[in-house]
Amino acid sequence: MRAICMPQPWASLICAGLQDVMSMAWKPKENPGRIAVVATRMQIPLEYHQALPECWSYRLDNFLLMGQMPRLADLPIASIVGYVDVTGFSEKEESIWSLPDCINWKLANPCTLKNPIPCDAMEQFVFDTDLIDSDNLPETIAIPQPTLTDDGVLTLPLHQQKFDSLADGDKELDINLYADNRDLFTGYTGKIWNPRTVKQLVAVSPTGQTARYEVVKTDLILDRDDDGMPVKIEKAGGWEYLYYMLYTIGEKI
Repeated sequence: MRAICMPQPWASLICAGLQDVMSMAWKPKENPGRIAVVATRMQIPLEYHQALPECWSYRLDNFLLMGQMPRLADLPIASIVGYVDVTGFSEKEESIWSLPDCINWKLANPCTLKNPIPCDAMEQFVFDTDLIDSDNLPETIAIPQPTLTDDGVLTLPLHQQKFDSLADGDKELDINLYADNRDLFTGYTGKIWNPRTVKQLVAVSPTGQTARYEVVKTDLILDRDDDGMPVKIEKAGGWEYLYYMLYTIGEKI
């Protein structure tokens, strides 16, 4: 199978479907199609939020909250972590993950392996590997996604620590809002974003355990810095103010 090497956390972000393009300095002569993604030993610093643009770090906060990816120290390295289809190339994409002056590899059908395959490759370009067979692909896992029904039931995957804190009486849950997820949590009327009605929260742990809570209050809050100024982050095509949704949790149902 064809393969490509990526550092963490990008290797896992791609295979989890949380990153829709790879911005590369080069383009292969032929589209490799389906490729295995090798997480190299190279990592950004453990405090990687400080090393990333804000438009990425706020998204990572949500991915961590929802258990869609582990913290950097827990991400697999020196291994094949999944595979993805390369559907084409472009010089410009509206994706938040698109970088200037790069070739964007457009991605689809991402899959994360249940058991990463040890691989210590450090290739700079697409290469062949016999560690994974495209005709006999290993077992993969589903990456949990939030859902909100018309009658106000929000099902939200949470990492174990947050799941446990709600069970222990934590009454607050906040979620960063930006272009990628705003339509799920809010509705736009005229010039105003309004929270969608949420009456119940179904929290789901990484092991599949569920707990249902009453939601007594929903607030859409403009995030502000220490000086009280609205937080504005750069995104593809311009800037946007950062909001977050704050749910006040009531009794367990």
